[in-house]
Amino acid sequence: MTSKHIQGGYVEHTGPRIEIDVSYQLAEYRQLLLEVIAMDMVARNEHLNRASPWSWPSVQRAVLAVVVPPIFAWKMLRVGRCAFVFSAAGISRTSKGRTAFRTWHQVKHVQRLQAAYLIELVEGGAMPVPFREMDAAQRRRFERLLASVPVVTPGPAR
Repeated sequence: MTSKHIQGGYVEHTGPRIEIDVSYQLAEYRQLLLEVIAMDMVARNEHLNRASPWSWPSVQRAVLAVVVPPIFAWKMLRVGRCAFVFSAAGISRTSKGRTAFRTWHQVKHVQRLQAAYLIELVEGGAMPVPFREMDAAQRRRFERLLASVPVVTPGPAR
């Protein structure tokens, strides 16, 4: 068991822990955005409008190529490389020397995307965790930790 001082208190990761170091990649970030937009459309019961220029793949690719890189660069300057620890107690993420901890009760849900988990918090905000950063055993243990959290798997956009 390890205690870690976090903003005025101590948090204990009890039992087995999964520790991973995440360095985000632009291509993953683009893919994540596309999937989240599609899921949001389904959740709002919106249908793809093929007459709308945004629905054209070439327009989507152009927007993602121009708009997303500066946003990604800004996020990487702000957050950078992240060290995650997952346990039965919750999630801690350390980046740029600061650690934030959330219990599983503070997780709204986890979206299982094509190449990453997207952990959405009740308070707002989200933490992507790329599959490539976990080996098979870590993924199985992570999936067991999600037993108390709603997990959403995206369906096709309509």
